[in-house]
Amino acid sequence: MIIDSMQQGSLEWHEHRAKYRNASEAAIIMGCQPKFWNTSKRVLWEQKQGLRGSNVDSNNPAIVHGNNMEAAALACFNKNFNANAVPVVGIEGEYSASLDGYDADKSITVEIKCPFVGHRSQTWKDAEAGRVAEHYRWQLIHQDYVIPTEMSYFFVYISDDQFICLTHESTEEDTAALLSAWDDFSASEPDPDFVLMEDAHMQVLVEEHQLLIDRQKHLKTQLEQVESTMKSKAGDKNVIAFGCKIQTINRKGSVDYKKIENLKDVDLEQYRKPASTYQKISYAKKEA
Repeated sequence: MIIDSMQQGSLEWHEHRAKYRNASEAAIIMGCQPKFWNTSKRVLWEQKQGLRGSNVDSNNPAIVHGNNMEAAALACFNKNFNANAVPVVGIEGEYSASLDGYDADKSITVEIKCPFVGHRSQTWKDAEAGRVAEHYRWQLIHQDYVIPTEMSYFFVYISDDQFICLTHESTEEDTAALLSAWDDFSASEPDPDFVLMEDAHMQVLVEEHQLLIDRQKHLKTQLEQVESTMKSKAGDKNVIAFGCKIQTINRKGSVDYKKIENLKDVDLEQYRKPASTYQKISYAKKEA
C-alpha cells in the first residue's frame, strides 16, 4: 500500500487515474452504475485505451455542489468522531483509490457524499434506511482493498446538524468478485453499446439484407463450382478463353516477424498506422 497526498482534481491526479483501476469506476466494472452516469464498460474501456476523453462534466451542478461541500463535510466528520482524516490517494498494485478522508492513527477511512437535492436524494433515503447504494458499496470495497483499515465510514452530509454516518465492512468474497471483474474487463474488449432500432423502415432493410445474404451464399457456391471446373480444365497451362484469363501465379510467403530475434525488444506500436473505423453487419446464429 502506497499513500500519496497528490491534490485530487489536479493534472497530476488525472494523469495518475488514467494508469490505474480506480475505486470510482468499480460500479461500472460490476455493472451497477446509475443510468445518469452515462458511462458503460465500453465507454470506460475506450477511455482506458485513450480512444476518448472523460465524459465527466466538471460544471455539473451536482458535482460542483459536492466539491464545494466536501471540506465542510470532512471537518464535520472529524469533529464528531474525534478524528484527523485527510484526503489521500492510495495505490495497491494496479489499483488506486482517492479517499475523501484517511486517518492512519485511528485506522479509519471515510467516503463522503453531499447530495445536491438534500433530503430528496436517493442517497439520503438509502442512508436513512441504514443502507449504502450498490454502486457506492462497490466503491467502498475497492477502497478497502487499496487501503485496508479497521473501520470504513460512509458519511452523507447536508449540513453540520444534518448528516448520517454508516459503517461498512468488506467481505473476502466481495473483494475477490471485484478483482475478478476487473481482470475480466482488462482481458477482453467489452461489447459496444447498442441502440435498439426497430422501426418499420429498418425492419424492411434487415429482411431484404438477410434475403440477399442467402442469395449470395447460393451464388458463391455455384461460382466456386464453376471456377473449380474452369481451373481443372486449364490444368497447368495459362489460358485465354473468350476474354477470360486463367493463369497460375507464384507468390512469396509472408514474413513471420515473430521469429526475427532483433525485433523481439522493439516496440512495434510506434510504427503502427493511424486507426481507422468501419461498420460491420452481423446476425445471431440461427438455432439448428
